[in-house]
Amino acid sequence: MPAGCCDQREHGHMSAESARSRVEPRILLDLSWSLRWAGPPVGILRVERELARFAFASLPAAHGVFFDPATRRYRLLDRATALRFLAGDAVLDTLGLRDPGRVGRRKSDRIPATLRPLARWLLQSRHMALQTLERRRLAAPPERAARIARLQAPLIKGKYRGLMLKGDGSRRDFVPLDALASAPVDFRPDDILVCAGAGWSHTDIAAIRDQKQATPFRLALLCYDIIPILFPQFYKPHDVESFTHYFEGAFRIADLVLVNSRRVEADVKAWCTRLALPLAATTVVPLGADIPAAGGAPAGALPSGLEPQKFALFVSTIEPRKGHRLLYETWLRLLAAGVPQKAGFKLVFVGRPGWMVEDLVRALDSDERLNGTLLRLDRVDDATMRALSAGAAFCLYPSRYEGYGLPLVEAFHLGKAVIASTGGSLPEVAGPFSPCLDPEDAEAWFTTMRRWIEDPSARAPYEETIRTSFRHPGWSESAALFFARVTDLLAVDPQQSGEPQARSSAARSR
Repeated sequence: MPAGCCDQREHGHMSAESARSRVEPRILLDLSWSLRWAGPPVGILRVERELARFAFASLPAAHGVFFDPATRRYRLLDRATALRFLAGDAVLDTLGLRDPGRVGRRKSDRIPATLRPLARWLLQSRHMALQTLERRRLAAPPERAARIARLQAPLIKGKYRGLMLKGDGSRRDFVPLDALASAPVDFRPDDILVCAGAGWSHTDIAAIRDQKQATPFRLALLCYDIIPILFPQFYKPHDVESFTHYFEGAFRIADLVLVNSRRVEADVKAWCTRLALPLAATTVVPLGADIPAAGGAPAGALPSGLEPQKFALFVSTIEPRKGHRLLYETWLRLLAAGVPQKAGFKLVFVGRPGWMVEDLVRALDSDERLNGTLLRLDRVDDATMRALSAGAAFCLYPSRYEGYGLPLVEAFHLGKAVIASTGGSLPEVAGPFSPCLDPEDAEAWFTTMRRWIEDPSARAPYEETIRTSFRHPGWSESAALFFARVTDLLAVDPQQSGEPQARSSAARSR
């Protein structure tokens, strides 16, 4: 039976697991985003999953939990179910679920609750038909489940292909919330709740605060950055509002705030001081990045029109702050000067479009001046991504601000020099391995890119330093340090939990 279906055997397993967990404190991993995501893990989601995989492999006390927006409570997942979601073998069907962190009402909230099922059948008929069949498939024995899957097949089109089919074409469980194998979490004072995802979207911080006041468990919060607060112009107003609301509440009740760089730590402390928000202990734990194994999965072919060492690579979702417009305008200047044409050189953007970039994406796809010299690639498979990473002459990262800058680390692992920006934590991560330019200094970007295209020896000193001196922790090492910091919370008196202003200054300086 698929892991998404909830039956007596799974409840029995969960009960036994819960009984065993009473002998030691639990580490409860909030996997609310991982359950909702069907695509390749990127950004914050990737970190959430890497930490969870390490915890499930190394920490018997680790358990997955999911914030249920309907009940405003966490639900405990059995380990097998959690692992299926982490592996991409299951995804939560979110029809009818609101993002609990969203401030304000949705349009659908105007529909009376008694009429919403009918409205969904009228407005979301394909989804409702797939959901109805999926409930039956998940509860059916294998032979009948296969027949139901064949009935679903003609309906799995468009966005549902990405949700219900894996990359190899095999089925992914599409699990309705009420069919999820889970039970409400009864928090205990010795529990540690670890939130390392997008809590501002997928949890309700007021509900977590109320539960923590009722049962003073410990809360470990991973804060990647506070960019929407520092640069609200790069985001939609309702996203800024939700993000700010979440961290105003989360910093007040967290027993430990983990960050990935000293710059983010300084930003958080300065913001909390400015708003007179209490802040508990903070600690810096770098993100992990694993070196590609020699002789691992083979690289694919480069996309048509690209030659090895004849292109620069920028991997990032297209967002206002990431710097795509800076590179686009710089590239037009380089083309006007004849630099790429003379060297047979191209520029490659890899990443899906995000928000507030519609005009830029149209320009990238239609500007005739580019004449095929700038490639925008959206959905790139792993083999092609390996080919692009290996074949690039150098990489670019012109972001206005980053809380860490993992793409720099990944480029360094491959021996690639990077022209990076001075935004946020990038200089801290880049160290001696990359020049860092002001993202508002268009002339510096034009001059440096021109020099690196025309004269490869200009980047050679960085490549040599990377080759001889670069080292960065892998995910296992990073996760081990992360959970070592988290389990230090067991020494904190749970009755002090939720009163960060009373905690020792020694804890703050770790």
